[in-house]
Amino acid sequence: MCGHGKGAPVNCCAEGAIKGGGTDFRACRCGGNLPRHLVLPAILHLLEEEPSHGYALQQKLSRLGILDSGASPATIYRVLSRLEEGGLAEHDHSDEGQGPTRKVYRLTEEGRAVLQVWRSHLRKTRDLLNQLVTGEVGK
Repeated sequence: MCGHGKGAPVNCCAEGAIKGGGTDFRACRCGGNLPRHLVLPAILHLLEEEPSHGYALQQKLSRLGILDSGASPATIYRVLSRLEEGGLAEHDHSDEGQGPTRKVYRLTEEGRAVLQVWRSHLRKTRDLLNQLVTGEVGK
């Protein structure tokens, strides 16, 4: 996501994050890892729209630009497991007639409430980002 492409600094990976898990902002100043932080609220939103299985969620997140198209499905399944453990989502098994039975996830009422909190936070973040883009911070 960082867009550095060829000739990128040694410590900057394609997602704009620092290799090795550090946060040395001197190595990468693009902020390109921001979409990856949107995986959780995006999954909550997508599950609010309609129940879904992990592969479909991965495809939708890729189309939105939140995940790279070659991202590991494990990313989605870790989030789905955390949502279930926290009581924010639950699943049923579905046989769509093709391939193996799949887990289809849907939001619980608690998950819907958490999504509303996320939306409030994202609105505040959007407003701050708009101020940063326009140079209006603190004015």
